[in-house]
Amino acid sequence: MRFDYEKELQTLFPAGEARKTAERRYWVNVPPGELHDAVRTLRDKLGIVHLSTIVGEDLRDAFLNSYIFSGEVVVTVCVRIDRDKPQVPSLAPIVDGAMVYEREIHDLLGIVPVGHPDLRRQILPEDWPEGVYPLRKDYVVAQGPTETEKKEEA
Repeated sequence: MRFDYEKELQTLFPAGEARKTAERRYWVNVPPGELHDAVRTLRDKLGIVHLSTIVGEDLRDAFLNSYIFSGEVVVTVCVRIDRDKPQVPSLAPIVDGAMVYEREIHDLLGIVPVGHPDLRRQILPEDWPEGVYPLRKDYVVAQGPTETEKKEEA
């Protein structure tokens, strides 16, 4: 008999939406404050520990972070983030590999992973203007910087 991941996820996440999206692929929605508990539940109850990636998305009225975990199945944990206060708990303290993905999303979308140990730039140059996030849908290329300052070589 096959293990019923969909049923188990619905039992483990009764307040959130948990559903099967394709063969061996599942989707769970949780509020930001429940992210750590959701990830620990996947690890402790289902043995799903590998973070494949984190995808940040600008939905215009909010942001969405999708945390994609893989094991015997793929489970995507989705967290909707307030656009006016773009913060989400950092997974870096509890999940290996989260640090790099969170830095990238912070650089490009401005979503702050609260509790992250090292938010230095990941992709954008150091002289990129603060508060300018090139993957936000309201970013206008013509208004943004077209060239960063060139540093003189010593």
